[in-house]
Amino acid sequence: MTNLERANPRGLKPAMIAFADWRTQHDRFVEARDDIRRTHAMSGVEGIGMLLMGIPGLGKSSILESYIKKHRQGREDLESLERSKEPIILVSVPAEPTLKTLIQEILLASGFEGSINGTVGELKQKLNELIRQRGVELLIFDEFQHFLRDQAKSNTRGVVNHIKLMMDKHKLAVVMAGTPAGYRSIAQHDELYQRFAQRQTRLTPFQIDSKENLHAFGSYLRAVTKFLQLQGVEIIPLANKEMMLRVYVATKGIPRLIAGLIKAALESLEQGKTITQQDLANGFSKTSMNPELKNFNPFLASYERVQEHAAKAQKKATSENSKHWDIH
Repeated sequence: MTNLERANPRGLKPAMIAFADWRTQHDRFVEARDDIRRTHAMSGVEGIGMLLMGIPGLGKSSILESYIKKHRQGREDLESLERSKEPIILVSVPAEPTLKTLIQEILLASGFEGSINGTVGELKQKLNELIRQRGVELLIFDEFQHFLRDQAKSNTRGVVNHIKLMMDKHKLAVVMAGTPAGYRSIAQHDELYQRFAQRQTRLTPFQIDSKENLHAFGSYLRAVTKFLQLQGVEIIPLANKEMMLRVYVATKGIPRLIAGLIKAALESLEQGKTITQQDLANGFSKTSMNPELKNFNPFLASYERVQEHAAKAQKKATSENSKHWDIH
C-alpha cells in the first residue's frame, strides 16, 4: 500500500482532496483579513470591535482561520518558560447562549485546563484571570447570530452586557462573524453596537451587474482553473462571460456552491480528461445546490435562456441583499 493510499483509505482522487482544502485569497478575502488586523491592533488601547457578516458559504470561517494562522506565524513571543500566551481566542457561539454557557465556551476554546463548572460569578472570575494571565488580545465570536433576541430572549441582555464589560475592562478587540440576522440583533443593543460601528465588513456572493463585479468573479474563476491545473486537471475556460453566467445561475455566485459544483464534476472525471461543460452539467444534476431552478440545468440550456435566468437571479440577489441590512 502506498503512502497516498494509507492517507486516503476511501479512495478519493488527489485532486478532490486538494481542492477541498483550497481557499483562494481573492480581494474581498484579503480586505476582510486586513480589517481584522486593524481591529486587533487596537487591543490594549481601546475595546473596539468589528462585524464580519454575510450569508452562509461566503468564506467567513476561512477568513478567520487564515487570519489566526497568519498572525500566530508572525509572533515569536507566544511561548516562554513562565507561561504560554493566547493572543486570539476563537469561539463558536452556542445555540441559545446563556452567559454561563458562553463563558464556558470561551474557556474551552482557550484550552483552559481547570474546571469549567461553578456559578456565573466564579466563571467570570476564571475568565478574567485567563485573559490577564494568557495575554488575550482578540476574541472572535463565530456564528454570532445566535445572539438573536427571538432565540435567546431572556439571555441576550446579560450576554451582550458581559461582552461590553470585557471589552472595556481588558481593552479587548472583538470580532463578531455571522449572518445578517446577527447584524439586526446587535443593532438593537446600542451601547454594544457603537463599539462595532467603525468597522463592518459585509461579504456578498459574486455578482454580474457591472464590469467591476464581472472582473472580480472572473478573477475568482481563473484562480479555480489555475489551481486545478496545478493538480493536473484541465477544465474548459470558466471566465468568459457565457460560462460566468452559467456558473452564476447554477450557484448564485456563492463560493461554497461553486466549489461543490467543481467537486461534483471531479467525482466522475477520468484520469487525464478535461472537465467539459457536459461534466459540469452532470455534476450540477447530481446536486440540489439551487432548488429554485427545479429541472433547469444552466449548463444544458441555451445561452439566451441562461441570460434570462441570470437577469432574474441578479435582481433577486440585489433585493435580498438590501433586506439583509434593514434593521427595522
